[in-house]
Amino acid sequence: MNNVWNDILNAYLPESILIIFIIFNLAASLFFNTYLYKLSKWFTLLGISLALGATFFLPIDPDNMEIFAFSGEIVSNIYTVFYKILILMCSFCLTLLSGYFIREKRDRAFEYFSVFLCAVLFSMCMISSGDLACLFLSVEGFGLCCYLLLNFSKSPDAKQLSFGYFVQGAVAALLFLFGVSYLYGLCGQIGFAQVSEYLLQNNSFVLLSFSFVLMLCPFFFKLGLVPFSSWISDTFEGAGYPIAAFMSSIPVFACFGVISRLLLLFINYIPVLKLVFVCIGMFTIICSSLCAIRQTGVKRMLAYSMSVQSGIMLLGLGVFSVFSLSGVLFYLMCYMFANIGVWAAIILFYISTKRGDIEDYNGLIFHRPYYVIAFTTVLIALAGLAPTSGFVSKLYLFSAVARAGFLFLPFLIISMLGCVIMIFAYWKLIRAMFRRVETDAVINTQIVSSKFILYACALATVLICIFADKIIQLCQSVAYYL
Repeated sequence: MNNVWNDILNAYLPESILIIFIIFNLAASLFFNTYLYKLSKWFTLLGISLALGATFFLPIDPDNMEIFAFSGEIVSNIYTVFYKILILMCSFCLTLLSGYFIREKRDRAFEYFSVFLCAVLFSMCMISSGDLACLFLSVEGFGLCCYLLLNFSKSPDAKQLSFGYFVQGAVAALLFLFGVSYLYGLCGQIGFAQVSEYLLQNNSFVLLSFSFVLMLCPFFFKLGLVPFSSWISDTFEGAGYPIAAFMSSIPVFACFGVISRLLLLFINYIPVLKLVFVCIGMFTIICSSLCAIRQTGVKRMLAYSMSVQSGIMLLGLGVFSVFSLSGVLFYLMCYMFANIGVWAAIILFYISTKRGDIEDYNGLIFHRPYYVIAFTTVLIALAGLAPTSGFVSKLYLFSAVARAGFLFLPFLIISMLGCVIMIFAYWKLIRAMFRRVETDAVINTQIVSSKFILYACALATVLICIFADKIIQLCQSVAYYL
């Protein structure tokens, strides 16, 4: 029993807090009256806040790089703690943005936040997995939570689209299991440390490459990378706004945290992986950018935006050095504030007008100038333009790719052209807001949570740009402990 308590306190304390609040929300859904639905949001915020505070009390020792818990099932170090902080901060903002959604679903509010907290829990377990069995269970649990969240939408197409997401995710999970089975047949081990020890002494390039490619399928699927990007636009269109915001943020953090750890395990034995990753990143950027500029709906455009941003980070991750990995970590931090800020602005507009097309934003600058300025700031950050954090993050990540050698320069140049194309997709929305036309859209200024998140994220994108050197140093330190 003492060993279990030590494992929880040393490596699993934030997840244990979330489990307690998940159980509480499930019990409350059975016994609490519907009129108490607002308590679900506040209890969820309390649970996330306590879990976030608990991450700072995890006993991370820079000299002892990793702490293993539950017989090696869970790993805790500075790298995993960094990702947990990002996930919990993003989850806190998403909970605030879900206020209007639970008013419409007040009879299922506690159920919604139970599933939401389960998704956050499984995403953190993905980051901390110490072997492939724990990783598979975490990935499948997270995928099931995403499927359940998609079913909370009132859209008539939500059931069909969520089922399509479920089927494609199940296929990707089966491919992952095939990859794990081949790796187990090769090594006879499923723990990351044991597999690493085996590969130091033995190597089978063909079988190892085949198993690793199959294991990447569920992560590429959740990130919307080519060739698994067919689901993103329709699924985002059918999902509720807070759920679409969730799908564009938490899976990105969780998947890149796992992919980085898997790359560390295999990159020295499969050198061709670098070219595979940069090729997939480049094609994703180009294809998704071309699709984004054709969209008329904001949600569909942001779905392809997530795919483009994932492609950019995969391009940097493919180089796989401490410099490029720290660039990915810094990019993830900047992406979190810019992406959450954009979704806060869109949710605020949708609550006020019940509209969701780009043309519906025409002339807003003359009605709500502060809203438009903040919205434009976070859009510019997503586009990667100065003076926001998006510019610094893209510059830092692209410079890491350029330093990797002349082999990667053609991929980098083509990817940069794709990023320029994506700027036009964001520009369509910005131009609509600044257009000199009459509008009957009225922004409800009483929605405090969405306004607060929008303005806070807009300010954060500027402040990160100003203090970028300090944050980059922090990211470099985190990357070193991978």
